[in-house]
Amino acid sequence: MKVITNPIQNIAKNAKSHTHGWAQLWSDQLKASIDHKCTPNITKADVVYIDHGANFGGTLNLFGGATKEVFDRINIVMSCECVVSLDWDMPNYGEMLRKRIGAKTTYEGISETWCDMVSKKCKTIPSLKQTDLVTDSVIVGDSHTIAFADRGDRVYRTDGRTLFGSLKKGLEVSGNCKRVTVCLGSIDIRHHILRHPEFSLKYTLKEYVRQGNQLAEDVWFTAPVPVEFEGRRIPKSGFFKKTPFFGSWKQRWDLTNEFIEILHDEAKGKVVMPPKEWYTMCPEKYANTFMEHGSSFHIAPPYYRKNDWGVSALGA
Repeated sequence: MKVITNPIQNIAKNAKSHTHGWAQLWSDQLKASIDHKCTPNITKADVVYIDHGANFGGTLNLFGGATKEVFDRINIVMSCECVVSLDWDMPNYGEMLRKRIGAKTTYEGISETWCDMVSKKCKTIPSLKQTDLVTDSVIVGDSHTIAFADRGDRVYRTDGRTLFGSLKKGLEVSGNCKRVTVCLGSIDIRHHILRHPEFSLKYTLKEYVRQGNQLAEDVWFTAPVPVEFEGRRIPKSGFFKKTPFFGSWKQRWDLTNEFIEILHDEAKGKVVMPPKEWYTMCPEKYANTFMEHGSSFHIAPPYYRKNDWGVSALGA
């Protein structure tokens, strides 16, 4: 038996959560169940995988402090014989929590001796990353890659990645694969292109397809996501120059349509795209129905490509 869990914070159960979608991706790939609350049941598993969360950045976000619950959960994980860290080299929980010893919100059981034990165990835990998986296909790009991934794809996700920046650096993908899907452009439409009147979309997309076609024998490109509902609350992490977007909704909608049309021409139709009606329906209805729970710009997991955009029984 294999199980995925997180001792620091619960793995979201809400099917429309972006973090739930990332955990579900690993669950499908590893054929592992998800223990959302890191319960003692994980000790029965042959392998325990630690999912640090889709938004993990290398540090612990303990909003309620280093509580007894965190202490107990880490002890449960430390008691497991085979533990593997997903996406990241195993964070050293012992050293991270040592800095919190003595704080008002830190449980008394978190001591120097306990931190030594945790640190020693963490140093022995191996990692497993998407680049370590063996499959014939991969999708590479920004944070929307998970939504556009096909069943069986490795997902090389770099949050905040832009098309312009990627082309300037040069498109590349690690590992041998027969099919590559590239997912870029949504961030450029939302924040950047309209800031530069001299920007040539046709030239950029021509170069995009040229570089992309060098990655594998079978290369596909994704359409940008539909333009977001402007009344939707967006986290500050999605801002650029203190704004959630640049240009009017109509300007970005026209730009999205132009992007799709040119990309179809340049890529000779090899474009992965959600249902066309998503791009023409009421923006607020699109946001409430197809976007992730709460805020941000992502498509909700039940409507991912691998779920046939929510059309089949696998979706919503």
